[in-house]
Amino acid sequence: MTAKKTTFNMPLTLAATLCLGLTACNSTSIALTDSDVDFSNCREIAGGIVVSKADLQAQVPAGVTVNSLTDMGFVFEGSDDRGMLIVRSLACEAIQVTDTNGNIRTDENVAFAHVGTPINVANFPATTYSNDSVNGADFNIYALSYQTSSTAYFGAMKRAGLQNIALNEAIVNNLEDTDPNVCNTANLMVNVPGNSEYAFGISGEVVEATADCHVGGTDFIANWWSVDGSNQVTALSNTVMDQTFTDTAGPNVIVVTNEGTTMNALIGANSSAFTGFSGSGYIPSEGLGNTDMVAEALGELD
Repeated sequence: MTAKKTTFNMPLTLAATLCLGLTACNSTSIALTDSDVDFSNCREIAGGIVVSKADLQAQVPAGVTVNSLTDMGFVFEGSDDRGMLIVRSLACEAIQVTDTNGNIRTDENVAFAHVGTPINVANFPATTYSNDSVNGADFNIYALSYQTSSTAYFGAMKRAGLQNIALNEAIVNNLEDTDPNVCNTANLMVNVPGNSEYAFGISGEVVEATADCHVGGTDFIANWWSVDGSNQVTALSNTVMDQTFTDTAGPNVIVVTNEGTTMNALIGANSSAFTGFSGSGYIPSEGLGNTDMVAEALGELD
């Protein structure tokens, strides 16, 4: 008896195999899906470092336009040629992710670290959250790197097709209160280890922004974007409620990068203060189950 020969479609087999190793693949290969995300009791450090706009533009795909400082309202001689590198890290008590099938995953004591740059979204699709019923937001940032210690959140980003993501369970975001009896300052230490082109650390004395020192805040919308090699757009569309955001101690807070990395080259030094803006914030929880963000696949870039 002769065994039946199994035939393979080599192009399709190879494509499927390669796709398993990618952060995101063409939507014709893998169906991208959305997830609802809820963050619980988070504190953050965020800031901007002024760098070359041309250097930032070189880091984003064709069709994506990086904003200059002039576009952002910071007008001075040479501002057309300067852009902003956004560096942000959060620590949250918990995160809950619900996928399109209703499956719920919760992770506790998680950290996040992301690097990006403000962009023009006139040619981008509409997002779930906006202040103009399209995609207008207080912050529209292209994600050059987005790392998290949460496996649930990493899964949400991957299913939606977000580029430049990494699961990094070694992220550290610690805040040491120097005087528990007073809402004053605290010592911050952030470490994002690994061989990423956007590995970084942040350290220094910041204005304390915690649950005990939360005096009420502001509401805003922030969208973090990416575009893949097939021109597919993904967004983390985030509505933030009642966030305290306070100025940090400025030059006392230092961002450190690894020599030889893209982030180091963009900044032009191994370390830098936040030269654009900086602040420490606290986002109170409304209880798990209240959606704060949608990780969403939005179709093609116009």
